[in-house]
Amino acid sequence: MKSVSGLTVMLLLAFLVSCSGGLNDLNRRGLKGKVRATSEFQCNATYENEKWVAGADCANGFRVVEYDAEGNYIQAFSMSDCGDTTNLATVKRVDGDLVEETYYTRVNLTPKHSRMMLVSRTVMERVSEDQVNFEVWQDEQLRYEGATYYDSKGRIERQVQVVNNREVIVHHVYEKNLLMEMYQQELDGSRSATQQYEYSAFDEKGNWTLRLVFTGEEKITPEMAITRVLEYY
Repeated sequence: MKSVSGLTVMLLLAFLVSCSGGLNDLNRRGLKGKVRATSEFQCNATYENEKWVAGADCANGFRVVEYDAEGNYIQAFSMSDCGDTTNLATVKRVDGDLVEETYYTRVNLTPKHSRMMLVSRTVMERVSEDQVNFEVWQDEQLRYEGATYYDSKGRIERQVQVVNNREVIVHHVYEKNLLMEMYQQELDGSRSATQQYEYSAFDEKGNWTLRLVFTGEEKITPEMAITRVLEYY
């Protein structure tokens, strides 16, 4: 299966800089019920019986996000097919707000030995009900910064990212409680890095279990299919 890592960059950053603001993380992500964890698998999309489904060709491993009993994000990690943790994100909260997330990845030291090593820290500060500023640090150097803005439901509406003195805005578009589109806007107004989404399967709680990801502004052939398994308290 071809690499899909580049397609998930915006989604990953969107997750990293979420925060409380009076709502728990399940509410802001449109998750219904007392979700304990979600596991996502990236697969190719195939057309069968007049609809797109997840094919048998899937990326090695899967990503897990865990929540506590109050519905707040605890940690996220990726697992390999053989059960090893390949990367890990842990969080720190103050008065309910997520103020820091630390990201680790597994590095092979020898053919038989490896360890988790710090990659980056995302530091967040709430400045209002609808704005949270963030900084991403690597090796004690500030790599980039920006601000995340939220709508009345606590969902990410847009995110300003400043990298190497270049500012871009990542927009999120919703229909009801589902994220339908993300795209990047340059300062001159031009648009790029568009991702669009369709949802074609849901569990008994009403949470999606299959998401199709399309790249570009035309939804013709999905770039990949994401299957999601949910665990409840």
